[in-house]
Amino acid sequence: MSTTLSGIATIIFIGLMAIYPLSKIKLFDSKKERIKNKIYCQLKKNHNLLAILFLLLSLAHGIIAIKNGATEGMMSGKIAWMFILLMSILIVFRKINKEKWATLHRLFAVISTILIIIHIGGVLI
Repeated sequence: MSTTLSGIATIIFIGLMAIYPLSKIKLFDSKKERIKNKIYCQLKKNHNLLAILFLLLSLAHGIIAIKNGATEGMMSGKIAWMFILLMSILIVFRKINKEKWATLHRLFAVISTILIIIHIGGVLI
């Protein structure tokens, strides 16, 4: 069950991390560009919902993993989860300065990606 939750959470996280690059990539094939734009629009439209779903699934994954006795990756997972939670909480500052907030949000997204790679790598090795 924990593995299933982590797999779903990872797929959601990849979708969340793909939003910004998808907005910058331009494809020459018009059919592929339309498909990319549909994916981008759906991810962007559902960004907040996906972020909440990711947080809940990854929290459930951590709780179940601990109950099953899995201790490898526990600290890296907690650090990554708390960092992503902090990034989500910081949305309240978006109204103060949207441009600076967007830059900070992207920076936090990169750091979150590194933390999750460390977490997954630490568990798999």
